[in-house]
Amino acid sequence: MIGHRSTEFKELFRGINAHLKTLFATKQTTFVVTSSGTGVMQAALENCVNRRVLVTTCGAFSERWFNIAQSLGLEADRLDAEWGNAIDPERLADHLRSRRAQYDAVTLTHNETSTGVTNDLAILASVVHEESPDTLVLVDAVSSLGGIPVQFDEWNLDVCMASVQKGIALPPGITVAAVSDAAVARAQKHPYRGTYFDFLEYKKQADADGVPATPSIPHFYALAKQLDYIVREETLAARFDRHRRMRDMTIERTAKYARLASDPAHASMTVSALEPSNVDAEILRYRMKERGFTLGGGYGQWKEKTFRIGHMGDIPLDSLSAMLDVLDEVAAG
Repeated sequence: MIGHRSTEFKELFRGINAHLKTLFATKQTTFVVTSSGTGVMQAALENCVNRRVLVTTCGAFSERWFNIAQSLGLEADRLDAEWGNAIDPERLADHLRSRRAQYDAVTLTHNETSTGVTNDLAILASVVHEESPDTLVLVDAVSSLGGIPVQFDEWNLDVCMASVQKGIALPPGITVAAVSDAAVARAQKHPYRGTYFDFLEYKKQADADGVPATPSIPHFYALAKQLDYIVREETLAARFDRHRRMRDMTIERTAKYARLASDPAHASMTVSALEPSNVDAEILRYRMKERGFTLGGGYGQWKEKTFRIGHMGDIPLDSLSAMLDVLDEVAAG
């Protein structure tokens, strides 16, 4: 254990922050928050939204943005896609054109964990900037960062956050974030940002290789080690390719007894939601648990009819293949 104001911690944080800029593909502000991802979703709204926000939803976790906005007393509108489908850029453009009053921000979920759908983040962000130039783009990348490419600067995102227990493959407890200069400028005009999640304080401290409040230092050691592995050893290109191959393997190998519940054109590289044809999803999960494998259950509207396979993080292809061998046997009865 080291003090979080010590020289040793500053050196630790400096290495982490350099790798975060590579992971997010940004030259702008990055930092780490000792919090769940939900906390930084709330922080994004508290720092960047004065009054009005548009929440795009396509599943249970994208709906969380809406619940948080309501709890903060914000004027929140929704643009919903049916579960299993991605947000339609044309519908988003039409919605923004139809509103006289401009939104302070639009929320986007890069990868909807409940349905296994990846939204076209680059296209959606460009629509927001084209139709409503002063509107900020706030992104949940919880189940995409580290498994699906994120280009923060190129796509003109304003806040992008991810807790570390998905694609980065660490125990939960901290969240990494990238924040644009425009988002920082917005926060400067917003007097009621709270204390713990104040982006201006996080930027100030990050610029000095630190954090505003006492962090979970063991998580920082783990994050430094893991980011070094992701960026330098495996490399991002190889990591993304492995995730792409895991997705394709999962869909191909399960096709004889389960269908992909989401739109195949937007199938996630990190998680697949599957609807079995010849066995109850919960029975399938129970039988797999008996064989030593834990599959994700269906979520929200899809709780009863689907199961989910998380093919993300550091899972090797041969490990996924071995699990699918057992799943083949269990599904066959």
